[in-house]
Amino acid sequence: MNTDILDALKELMEPELSELKVEAATMQCVLDVRYARLTLWFDFDPQAESIRMYVTVPPPAGAGPEFLVWCLSTNTLYWDVKLGLDANGMLLVHADVDLDQADLTSTARVLLERVAAMRELLDDELVRYLVNHKLGTPPQLERWLTRES
Repeated sequence: MNTDILDALKELMEPELSELKVEAATMQCVLDVRYARLTLWFDFDPQAESIRMYVTVPPPAGAGPEFLVWCLSTNTLYWDVKLGLDANGMLLVHADVDLDQADLTSTARVLLERVAAMRELLDDELVRYLVNHKLGTPPQLERWLTRES
């Protein structure tokens, strides 16, 4: 059942997200954004009838408490995606989407809208903050400055 739903969502989302793979209760793909190439995960929770989608990135080295304040303030700007920390201390960009089993096309559309919001948060908000505060390695800063969004 888990893979049936994810397989159906994969088929609907593949034109927008290439290289989607389904394994057990998880779907994943590579998301090439200005920030970096990241793995985007879609974890299906059958009890909650929802999908948690997320990417993890290391928190910027040298960022202090003002970065956490920035993360919290960014969460007030985005209703559909949020920043947080996972159990390993990684920066987590995530969204939860309720599953509408009667209309997987709508669910796929909402998931793709959340992917667009994640891209915006990573590429516009996070990269801008990191560049402005010089919180990146020289190769990261070069990538971020040459791949203007």
